[in-house]
Amino acid sequence: MIWVTACMALCLVVIIALRSAEVPLSASDWPVTARAPLSRPEQALYWRLCEAFPGHIVLAQVAVAQLLEVDEIPNRRAIFNRYRRLVADFVVCTQAFDTVAVIELEDRAHQNPGRASADKCKSAALGAAGILLMRFNVRSLPTAGELRSHLASLPSAAPLPEASPDRDSQRRTVAA
Repeated sequence: MIWVTACMALCLVVIIALRSAEVPLSASDWPVTARAPLSRPEQALYWRLCEAFPGHIVLAQVAVAQLLEVDEIPNRRAIFNRYRRLVADFVVCTQAFDTVAVIELEDRAHQNPGRASADKCKSAALGAAGILLMRFNVRSLPTAGELRSHLASLPSAAPLPEASPDRDSQRRTVAA
């Protein structure tokens, strides 16, 4: 009798586990709505970055893990875990997808202690890899000219090549 009860209990546990692992397929099972991938200030900065750096590729909301690779060391996974959930607001790349700079847009949320800690981690990780990080406040977005000047004034910044007219017009067509 104990065997029968134990088997029935085991079967019940397996059935419950299988049902809870099922992915809802009906739209009514997903209480979500679509939203813009970038906030209004992020959209404004995105277009200014495109204008400031013609001939370059501007990526938005990029996982920092896509920009960094941990050296082959014993605690590699622990180092990776420090930054694996961090996201860069914008990444400016050359046509060869070499990173020119990471651009962060800061608002009041960055004053939160947890957010500030994540920002420090992001700064440290990108700095260790030699990736330029520029931060701008959401209340005073730089113009395209200010972005260009700011990047050119930094000692670690490589000179930005001028865009060819053909590449620039192709980029604008794709981005629009």
